[in-house]
Amino acid sequence: MKRSLLYITIFLVFFHINTNAKNTNINKITNDVITITPSKKQLQLLGWPNDIINSVALRTIEGIVLIDTQNSPANARLVKNAVIEYFNDSTFTYIINTHGHSAHTGGNCIFDQSRIVAHVNSADEIKNYDDIFLGQTVEFLRKRIQYQNSVLDTVRAENAFTDSINEDIDRYKFFEADLINNYRVRYPDLTFQQNLELKPGNKTIELNYMGKGHGNADIIVYIKEDKTLCTGNLFHLGAYKNEEMPSFYLNRVNEIDKWIETLSTFLNTHNDIDYVLTTHGKKPFTRENIVFINEYCKAVRDAVKKAKTEGKTMETVQDSEPFESFFSQYSNIVRFNNEAKEMHARNIRLIWQYIE
Repeated sequence: MKRSLLYITIFLVFFHINTNAKNTNINKITNDVITITPSKKQLQLLGWPNDIINSVALRTIEGIVLIDTQNSPANARLVKNAVIEYFNDSTFTYIINTHGHSAHTGGNCIFDQSRIVAHVNSADEIKNYDDIFLGQTVEFLRKRIQYQNSVLDTVRAENAFTDSINEDIDRYKFFEADLINNYRVRYPDLTFQQNLELKPGNKTIELNYMGKGHGNADIIVYIKEDKTLCTGNLFHLGAYKNEEMPSFYLNRVNEIDKWIETLSTFLNTHNDIDYVLTTHGKKPFTRENIVFINEYCKAVRDAVKKAKTEGKTMETVQDSEPFESFFSQYSNIVRFNNEAKEMHARNIRLIWQYIE
């Protein structure tokens, strides 16, 4: 029994050390800004449906500011250690959550010496969402372990195939133990209602509340000196094959007037946006993408209001033909293909119930 525990301990230490080095992907945005994500395999092991979960790290003269902390303590440790190695700095001054869902807050507890900043609504989101996430993820991992063991039972001889399965089982067990033993809810230390400015040393960071949509606490984070805007999972931008097309996402309360008001004010006062970084996007976007999204929201809102005033049906607005002239103005930004038309119809369906 002691020998078995020793082998497990050696594996976990080896796994932790090696994943820091090879299981993260870093994309340099500016000299002081990077996006960093665990490898696709790390995310798939946790049953995460998206190919990528980006955290954003900003170097300041006071230390590192990290935006979003991944979906588990293990993946947060990967990101933390890789950021420390990349910037040669182990001080994290602020941790910012763009909202309270688990892909953005699941590693908050790893940064117990840092202030966590988020919208005031995120506390309830973190509690409600992460309680569900934790139970569902542990259940998923246990089912995967059970399935892989059943596959092993059908194999008569050990070979490269069985070695691979055993490796996956060990990894599943690692994440199961990590979530059970290391995960704990960590709430924000600093919250705000509408706007907040942080000034860590030589950087200026502006936080703006976007209103309810993807979640109840969505904010945008603007790093002034690096001309970089971080949008979290707002509009689920970058998460689909047609990455530029926004999705109003799940059937939650949608505050489209608030989105338009906040984005319009922001765009009117911020011409310098070179990079737009999203949680599930594979590439940086530009200011033009945000301009398109804002104008698209206006067009959708106005079309729905007009249809309801005239007594028309939702299907008349879902018809993509009236929007073709609008999309032609932004043909350099978004492809208005069949996938975009399907997303448009879904957006109309989700927003229809919230506009009088």
